[in-house]
Amino acid sequence: MPKDAAHDREDECLELVCAALTSASRSLTIEDRPDRAGRARDLTVDAVIRVVEDGYDAAWAADVCLASRKFDPRLPAAMNQLREILLPPLNELATRTGHHASVSCRAYVRLPGVSRNEWRRMLNGYVRNVYDRAVMALVRPDKEWYDPEVGIYWQPDSPDFDVEPVRLQFYDPFMMEGFRFSRAVPLKLTKQLKRAHDAGYPTLLILDQKPPSYVTWLSNTCPEPYELGEAMAFMVGRHRATLAACVLVDHDDSVHEIYRRVGKAANGLTC
Repeated sequence: MPKDAAHDREDECLELVCAALTSASRSLTIEDRPDRAGRARDLTVDAVIRVVEDGYDAAWAADVCLASRKFDPRLPAAMNQLREILLPPLNELATRTGHHASVSCRAYVRLPGVSRNEWRRMLNGYVRNVYDRAVMALVRPDKEWYDPEVGIYWQPDSPDFDVEPVRLQFYDPFMMEGFRFSRAVPLKLTKQLKRAHDAGYPTLLILDQKPPSYVTWLSNTCPEPYELGEAMAFMVGRHRATLAACVLVDHDDSVHEIYRRVGKAANGLTC
């Protein structure tokens, strides 16, 4: 993500969190931006947020980072290549048979050590594999085909459809590997937020699960907020970190307190 876009998204996350967590009994206000030549010279975090709740009034040090690891930047090109190769024959098949289809497959990038010619041969084989399964799905009674690589669903054409005959989607290339926090998460816990904690600030980590625009699959495969909360508790324990709270900005921009809460804790402590 370009620097300006990253800053814009950081600003957006901070505003979303403050707005979502502010209520009649609690208010959150951005007070300083230390990482942008702010007043708090002893901090390296993204923001200082003033939290006021039922007699409690404190400045919290907050940092924003991506929740999940970054995807390979070559994926958009790989997706576009599959669209260019697959859609013409699939559209022709759908038009000829009077059907619409939803086709899901995986986009891959060329690995180091694999020549261009070998990769082209492998890609052509994969495209043939997807097309053959589309044909097989079409002749099945339920007009479906699902396996770990390809998912296809056909349905009869109808005036209700005002889109192209075939909709091509992509599975998460890393779905089988499971979710992993980005490398920034432990760094935030053990560096920026640790320094803020040592300076006396309650610390808030804001996880951003907003995917890049080309990642069309993430909303169907990302962990639920409670799962991320459990993972965060494990992460904090693993790194022996001190974290007052963690908030998730989910893929749909909804805000969730997933690890403890921001403000006046039940026991009067914040960390």
